[in-house]
Amino acid sequence: MKRRFFKTGKLFLFLEKISDIVWGPALLVLVLGTGFYLTAASGFFPIRRAVFVFRSTFGKIFRSKNAFCAAATALGATVGTGNIIGVSSAIALGGAGAVFWMWVGAFLGMMLKFAEAAFAVRYGGAMRYIEKAFGGGFFAVLWCACCVLASFGGGNMIQTNAAGAVFEKSFGFSPVIIGGAVAVITMLVLFCGAKAVLKTSSVLVPVMAVVYVFGCFTVLFIFRENVLPAFRSIFESAFEPLSISGGISGIFLSESLRTGIAKGTFTHEAGMGSASLAHSESGENDPAIQGCWGIVEVFIDTIFVCSLTALVILSAGKPSAEEIFSSCFGRSGDYFLSVSMFLFALAAVIGWAFYGEKALSFITKSKAAANFYRILFCLCAIIGSAAKLPLIWSITDIFNGLMIFPNLLAIIILSPEILKIARKKKER
Repeated sequence: MKRRFFKTGKLFLFLEKISDIVWGPALLVLVLGTGFYLTAASGFFPIRRAVFVFRSTFGKIFRSKNAFCAAATALGATVGTGNIIGVSSAIALGGAGAVFWMWVGAFLGMMLKFAEAAFAVRYGGAMRYIEKAFGGGFFAVLWCACCVLASFGGGNMIQTNAAGAVFEKSFGFSPVIIGGAVAVITMLVLFCGAKAVLKTSSVLVPVMAVVYVFGCFTVLFIFRENVLPAFRSIFESAFEPLSISGGISGIFLSESLRTGIAKGTFTHEAGMGSASLAHSESGENDPAIQGCWGIVEVFIDTIFVCSLTALVILSAGKPSAEEIFSSCFGRSGDYFLSVSMFLFALAAVIGWAFYGEKALSFITKSKAAANFYRILFCLCAIIGSAAKLPLIWSITDIFNGLMIFPNLLAIIILSPEILKIARKKKER
């Protein structure tokens, strides 16, 4: 009976229905509503204090290296392979106007990330401020359990699967080789401790960003005559019903977590609370300063990187970045995209391995459990690189959504504190 349940796909359909319920209107209202409330109540902090945000982040990189390392770890886990292949899904669903609604979602998500990063400094990771908000540990443990389970899927197996698929298509490599390489590097970094995770991310994330951005600007230069029309089309079609629905999908659906199949999570993960686990290691004493790094993460991930991908797709007139780079640069384009995918996947896997381990440690308080998690996590990276993952995608969607509910409810309960931090911080 069980074999038939799996074979007929009934389990997959059942999980899809649960995912639809979790990612239904209630979650949409909670995320956008909370983001709008914090943005408006803070006096539109990301815009009004943009100079302060810049000075507190990029202006202090060399004076506050730990804060930058923590932000790089969070950004690496956030970006993932979805920022290369994910935007095409939103455009396919809703046309060029979908990109506009992704920008709207990113703008509202900035204050959510600000709150998560600021509370990470004041209380610790999401589990700590959830525990504080609810006056007990039940919802904190629930959040941690969902974080651990989500780390195996969207933060691991689907990342290596996307990278492995590109290498196999471009060079005929077995995806297991890519999964194995990611697993070995991740294992070495994890067993060197939290500082190694932060330092690795602080090097890896800028490198992967520079490589990918350079490639995008090269393509935009080739199609430079189409860039302005492409940019204009984003606004012209933004308020068509199809574009709005596609844009909402772009906000909430990340191809790094599903590679074109079903629902996922935010491209920038604002509202999930996962990035708070990296920010809690920053060593920064001022919640507002670290909160500014949260704003920068969303800006880089969606406003910058996703927008570049969108302009590349719209300017070149092809449905995917993979086709564009291959057609523009031939074999060199395949090399470029494969290297980019590997770097993005590696950064995401390392970041999520760190998240999952911290969440598990909160539940078990056991070093043996942490070591077992590391080994199992790295094995899943290898398995995921060559597996067909429709069930994993659905399960990941569910746990990502379940992380959002306790996290955002805790932020709402503690919102007077975050608004006080945003309002009273004086720019020096």
